[in-house]
Order: sequence, then C-alpha cells, then structure tokens
Amino acid sequence: MFEHIFEFLKELGLPGVFIGVFIEAIGLPFPGSVLVALAGFWARQGEFNIIIAWIVSLAGYLLGSYSAFIIGRYIGEPFIRKWGKYLRLTPKRIKKAQILLQKSAPIYIIGGRFIPTIGNATPYIVGLSDISIVKFLIYDMIHAVLWLTIFLTLGAVFSGEWHEMLNFLFDLSKSIDK
Repeated sequence: MFEHIFEFLKELGLPGVFIGVFIEAIGLPFPGSVLVALAGFWARQGEFNIIIAWIVSLAGYLLGSYSAFIIGRYIGEPFIRKWGKYLRLTPKRIKKAQILLQKSAPIYIIGGRFIPTIGNATPYIVGLSDISIVKFLIYDMIHAVLWLTIFLTLGAVFSGEWHEMLNFLFDLSKSIDK
C-alpha cells in the first residue's frame, strides 16, 4: 500500500509538496512532515533539487501560515466559533493559548508549531492577538526553516531505508493527529 501512496505523491511533484505543506501550515490535519521528508528522499534520489524543494516547501508553509494568521486576524472569533470544533479549538484552549502567547510570543510561535494541536492553532491564535504580522512572520519563518531543514534532511539521510522511514513517519503522523 505504501508503494502506491509513495508513487502517487511522487507523481504530484513539487506542486504537490507545495500544496501539502500549505495544507499542513494552514492548520488542517495533514502529514506535511511526511511529505517534506519524502521530498528530501526524492532529492537524494535525483528527482528534485533539494534547494528548490526547500524553497517550494518554505513558500507553501509561509503562505499557509500567513493565510491562517489573516483568518484569525480579520475573521477571527466568528470563524473560530463556527469552524473551531473541526480544528479542535475550544474556547478554553484558545484562552489558554492566548495566555501562553502573551507570556512569550517567540517561544509560543517557534516552539508551539512543533506541538500537535497547538501547532495547528498557533497562527489563528496569534491572528486573534495584538501581535504584529511582521513579528509573527519572523518567528514563523524561524520555525519553518527549522522544521523544513529537519525533515528534508531526515528524508535525504534515510533515503536508503525508505520503507522503514515511511512506516515510522506515517505512524508518527497518526499519533500526532489523534
């Protein structure tokens, strides 16, 4: 089964990586980390240029994060009230996140994006706050650079063990989305 998924994703190429990373960054449950690792694997196999894969992934991530921030900023609370349940956002979680954000925006934005559920909600919560778009984008860019570099590198380094890597990443993705 993984071979079919693997080949399908490979056929999508860099536009598929862009879309997948965008979906992950906007906060929808999607295994973007797996896709980025696969892009690293494919780069190692000569299918992609790793620098272009990194840039495409970064663009998808920043556009997704920016979109989520804008939704939080300008549509904000009415959107969260209507759709938040699908993103696992409850009023209690939003309030807790805003308190954490007020205490330490850099740690919340950079580190929080690595934490399941909090990471999905981070750009929305920041959009609801009074943090400037410039600060958000700087901190989010730092996170994106770390995240993309880690997973592209993992994909490239473990390219010879792709079956085991896919099993591990899909299992990890399932546990994170729960």
